[in-house]
Amino acid sequence: MQFINSYKPLQTSKPKIKKTIVILFILFLILFPKANQSSLQNTLNYGDFKDFDNLRVLIDRINPYNTNLTLKGANISLRYSTYQFPSIYQGGFYLSNQLTILNLNPVLKFYYDNNDSQMNEVSDFKDIMILSTNYLEYKDRKYRGKFFIVNKNNEYYLINLVSMSDYLRSVVPSEMPVSWDIEALKAQAIIARTYAIRVALERRKKNEVFDLHSTVMDQAYYGVDKENPRTDIAVQQTDNLIVVYEGYPIWALYHSNCGGQTLDGRLVFPTRLNKNENYLTSVKCLYQGKEWENKVETYSLKKAIEKLTKTRVYSIDNIYTNNFRTYIVYNGGVIYSLYNWEVRKFLGYSVVKSPYLKEIKIQGGYVNFKGIGLGHGVGLCQFGANVLAKNGFKCEEIIKYYYKGVEIVDKDRWLKNANI
Repeated sequence: MQFINSYKPLQTSKPKIKKTIVILFILFLILFPKANQSSLQNTLNYGDFKDFDNLRVLIDRINPYNTNLTLKGANISLRYSTYQFPSIYQGGFYLSNQLTILNLNPVLKFYYDNNDSQMNEVSDFKDIMILSTNYLEYKDRKYRGKFFIVNKNNEYYLINLVSMSDYLRSVVPSEMPVSWDIEALKAQAIIARTYAIRVALERRKKNEVFDLHSTVMDQAYYGVDKENPRTDIAVQQTDNLIVVYEGYPIWALYHSNCGGQTLDGRLVFPTRLNKNENYLTSVKCLYQGKEWENKVETYSLKKAIEKLTKTRVYSIDNIYTNNFRTYIVYNGGVIYSLYNWEVRKFLGYSVVKSPYLKEIKIQGGYVNFKGIGLGHGVGLCQFGANVLAKNGFKCEEIIKYYYKGVEIVDKDRWLKNANI
């Protein structure tokens, strides 16, 4: 069948066109049945709180007044709900290869296939749903599933509604090299699934419009192009498995490499863990990590200390580290101390690559930092997991090595008895 690509509603003046419309309409019902629209809306608006087979991943925040958002795909269709009928998506039926949205507030303005002379305008809309028969491409990345544009408190969010399995097919190879041992990849799949569910739970309790960031703020999710047959196998062979502690999904935190010893989660993330969550304890790791060295200008450090202390800093006299704390001596003897993971936060994670600082020195107009490891150091060490896998550990054993007192269970069985 040859699809008709058009920027305007199809006309029905000729029998041939009428026949084409009927065929297209039937195809549309097959691909995007109306029954699914209400369930999609429920997922979007937390109607099914326990639906973890679909995830709302935040792709971007959008300027509503000068949007200039372009999506590519096959047979793209834009549909929208209204405030009067929030559970029903409506709008003209279009098939095109490119959609450009120019404006969202106060009026939705968009056109198809570079034909800006045929502008569409909608004044009364609530949410926007964008469909494609294969992938939707945004900023040179292709994504499975559907896209929504959601307004909350006059902020507009571009959200990818994607199945858990398709989400993990992208996350696992985005977070771990595909060449690594299959048991390490399977461990990564299980903890990535667990992390997604735990974070989604927390955000849905707060009535957020999305479940997960698409960046390392949560988990790296870089679309279809990252998918790989080896990590697909890891996702398939661990399908539905999650990690729980006392019957609840854990904060399945992980990092690149710890430098030989993971950190206690209560030290680094004291607000994330409930008082009874004791699985993120410090453990020795077989992977010793790689050393790194970076420097920052003394002037930049002064400004950072001024921001933290709310006082004027005239001089940095000395700086040193001991037992995961950094001590800064300034203004002729005033000492300010903070944890190394706090140093990472205010100086930048790319500058201070891990909390394992071995040495800090003032050299000329710079402060030189030397350390080992990469990442926050809590939970599963990815390089360490690969070492364990090469030494014969199965994925379940790897997980229980880094998270103490946990169980690995089937997600659906857990949901039947979950008190959430």
